[in-house]
Amino acid sequence: AAPRVHGERFHYFDSGIKRLIIELELDELCIFLVHLSIKYRHRQYQLRHLHELVEKSTKPVIVAGDFNTFWGTHEIYLFMRAAGLRSANEKNLPSFPARIPRIELDFVLVSKEIEIVNFEVPDVRLSDHRPVLCDFNVRRAAASQIAVA
Repeated sequence: AAPRVHGERFHYFDSGIKRLIIELELDELCIFLVHLSIKYRHRQYQLRHLHELVEKSTKPVIVAGDFNTFWGTHEIYLFMRAAGLRSANEKNLPSFPARIPRIELDFVLVSKEIEIVNFEVPDVRLSDHRPVLCDFNVRRAAASQIAVA
């Protein structure tokens, strides 16, 4: 059965032209979809706001979208560490520009409960970015056991 959407919320960054964060709450996880600012300073403010949203989540988290980080994971390293996230793109496959990708701008960041099954950047050129595909499983927390005497 397909996961049910329990809630959808729209959050807005205080700075930058690209301000929308879409939050989807599913049965077992929360997904935040982002498109961060081109300006470094605005991106840093946006990452701070995003960190606060991730910290409030009581479920495993995926943060995905165009981060516009021209330094790749170096620029979001501290955000990832503070939020307890890791990149699903373990090989740092580039996604931009679509014709001949050289830079990793598009990320799927996941919390520790998310197991990555497959990650790829297919050769699709319908945009200036190539799409990223991520197959994953959510590890279930061990159920607490009650001893019966």
